[in-house]
Amino acid sequence: MAARRFGEARADRLPLAKPRTGIQHAAMRIAPRHGIFFGIILVVLGSLLAAVAAGENRPPQTTALTNWLVALNTFRHAGALVGENKLTDARRELAAASTNLPSPFAAMAAQIAAKIAAASAVGTNSVGAGELRTRIKWCAQLHSYDAALRLQSASMPADELEDDSTYAWRLFESGNLSAALAEYKRRLAGEMVENFRQNYQDQARLAEQRAANLTNATYSLRLVQQHYLRGLEEKADPLGAVTELYRVLPHARDAREAVAVQEEIIRCLARLNDEDGRDAWEDKLMRDFPSDAEACANVLLERGLRFYNAGDYARALSLLQKVCTQFPNSGSYGDAQYAVGLILHKQGKYTEALAEYQKIFDSKVNDQLIDTEKSDDYKNYRHRTALRMSECYEAGQDFARALSYAEMARDRYPYLSYCKNCMRETREALEKRIEMLRQKVSPAKSAAKAD
Repeated sequence: MAARRFGEARADRLPLAKPRTGIQHAAMRIAPRHGIFFGIILVVLGSLLAAVAAGENRPPQTTALTNWLVALNTFRHAGALVGENKLTDARRELAAASTNLPSPFAAMAAQIAAKIAAASAVGTNSVGAGELRTRIKWCAQLHSYDAALRLQSASMPADELEDDSTYAWRLFESGNLSAALAEYKRRLAGEMVENFRQNYQDQARLAEQRAANLTNATYSLRLVQQHYLRGLEEKADPLGAVTELYRVLPHARDAREAVAVQEEIIRCLARLNDEDGRDAWEDKLMRDFPSDAEACANVLLERGLRFYNAGDYARALSLLQKVCTQFPNSGSYGDAQYAVGLILHKQGKYTEALAEYQKIFDSKVNDQLIDTEKSDDYKNYRHRTALRMSECYEAGQDFARALSYAEMARDRYPYLSYCKNCMRETREALEKRIEMLRQKVSPAKSAAKAD
């Protein structure tokens, strides 16, 4: 899920009776006068319209699953219009989408519509090379890669195409895999920078394997990471990634693959800031796989952390405590339990916070766990917990225990990191804290002796 760490319930209701539509009422009035046949036609028509209305008023968690797809189809059509030099039509379609599409896709449509409007206002009679490149870019941004390639091929000489760093990407996205493979191999042969060489090797391999793996979820997950989200040729493209994941989801061979694909969809929608879509897919994941403890616990954890980051501690606590009690053996337990203690800590409930923090020490959490989706460093659960307990005791004026837990964080649970500077800075800060607490402990001891 989306990367973010500590700074570090729907009610089911019985359906109401459905009111008749105006056409259905008309049918009831007309049937006795003009015959049953005409009345039946109106009843059927009314039912169809009622069904359409019901579809439009579907609960957000249902329609939100494919908000991104509605937006994508709109974008692609607008991109095709740009490719046909129908800028006015493209702008109008995107302007309409800026009010009709849900967030965040409405804002995306409005942004490109504004760019087209600004370019159209210039009013030049001929389209220069710079304007053509701009239109090609719009087509690509709108995921209309066929239109982008047509404009490119018609307007650019071969040597310019070869210099375009996005040309191979667009060939791949348009489905011209043989041309994409040849272009990536050509680029690989002339590339000296190792990072880009590795990328071209990966893209060539993906293009070569694509046709034989259209129903292979494992391949699609690799494609998402190495192609859509890598961001070396084009900007990271979570919308393209969701498209690929949604396409391959029905082909998942088992629950494990289906969970992996759905979790990646959730992460991509989070990157798009499609909150409704993200929440809808989280709901779907828990409905589809209620016995998958890791998947369900992670959904609850992520939701709890979102409430935590928004300052809604009551709802955050409810979800995080559910993770701790219902999924104590899951990989989400450590983050959830630490967060419960941290929330109580922030609320000034130090005694309760200490009790929750203590559970970290008594648990089987792995301090050296690395969750590559959220961080590239160790969790350091016990080190962080010892520091937080030190702060709680300090707030309660128990400086001796505050010092004891600070020393525990340094000596028993030292901070570990791949980042040497991070380790040095953390240790230096901890030494300063320990020295500060020692100075507070000494006067307290002297006062106790005097008494």
